[in-house]
Amino acid sequence: MTKGQIFIIDKLELGMKRTVYYLIILAAAGLISLYYYSTQINKPKYALELDPTKDTTDMAGIQYRVRVNNVGLNQLTGITVVLGKNDTQHLSFLDPGQTYFFSPKPDTNITTVKISTNEGIVVQGDYRSPTKVLGLPGSGR
Repeated sequence: MTKGQIFIIDKLELGMKRTVYYLIILAAAGLISLYYYSTQINKPKYALELDPTKDTTDMAGIQYRVRVNNVGLNQLTGITVVLGKNDTQHLSFLDPGQTYFFSPKPDTNITTVKISTNEGIVVQGDYRSPTKVLGLPGSGR
């Protein structure tokens, strides 16, 4: 073989390697796009996630907080949160992916949390206590 023929063969091999790399990148991008499309298409129009937390610390005593997250595709409106007897709080709207925190009044008798929206969603939950790990803030002694 002459030097010219070897150069052409090397150039063809380089072109094939590039083609294979481009195909791998294209396939990976396609799989990622398919994954995100399937997760978005399977989301409900209206959905609400509730996480009421009772946290006991050495310094501040007991702290209650309620995290509300809109995990649906559309905006939720007219959100009413019943944190206990005589403690009802309102939020006008919650956009998709948005999170909001509620805190009960100090004199509220805390048992469960109930949330309702104008879209007909009603969620109820009990307070949970997060796990304490030694060495982390709020873990005690």
